Amino acid sequence: HQQTQGEGGEDNWQSFMQHVKVLTQYGALESDSLMLTPLGQAVAEVRGDNELWLAAALLQVSVCVGLTAPELAALVSALLCPETLNKDFMHCTWGPSPQVTQAVVDIEPARMRLQALQEDAGIFSEVAIDLRLAGLVEAWASGVEWVDVMESTNLDEGDVVRVLRRTADFLTQIKCSSGFSGSIMKNASDAAKLIDRPPISDLLIN
Repeated sequence: HQQTQGEGGEDNWQSFMQHVKVLTQYGALESDSLMLTPLGQAVAEVRGDNELWLAAALLQVSVCVGLTAPELAALVSALLCPETLNKDFMHCTWGPSPQVTQAVVDIEPARMRLQALQEDAGIFSEVAIDLRLAGLVEAWASGVEWVDVMESTNLDEGDVVRVLRRTADFLTQIKCSSGFSGSIMKNASDAAKLIDRPPISDLLIN
């Protein structure tokens, strides 16, 4: 069965309305005017597989306050990992710090709420977080040498570079977004700079 242009348009419109419903229910759009809220502004200014989840997680009031720059980098990498590098058999000998683990615990209610809203609206993409490489990112942002980072994981160099580059890119998006508080923007800027050192800085597009 070949889909006609009309059918394709109807599917696109249905998908659009499903996403509008979730954005409104979660508080990214005003329900009456569909204007962007502060959360919606942050959603509009970041790029990822699920921008609403990325922005909502980092805008939880208690989550990012008190995190150091390396810890923020680790949390961001955990939010991005499902889209950046989703492999079954990857590990790192460094685990995330207790502060990062607690941040993930703190955002779990928001994750579950968004997952439920998406499913209710007929959107079945996973709202995910993956801590397996957060310790690696935190270690690199804390100044650990490249050779020690590579010895800590079963991933090849290309995969590690991909994770670190994607994390730094997203941190740069945060520091340029008006949807986040000044303190988070400053912390994100510091975290991006910590990641941006050789060999990563030789490959980053600034």
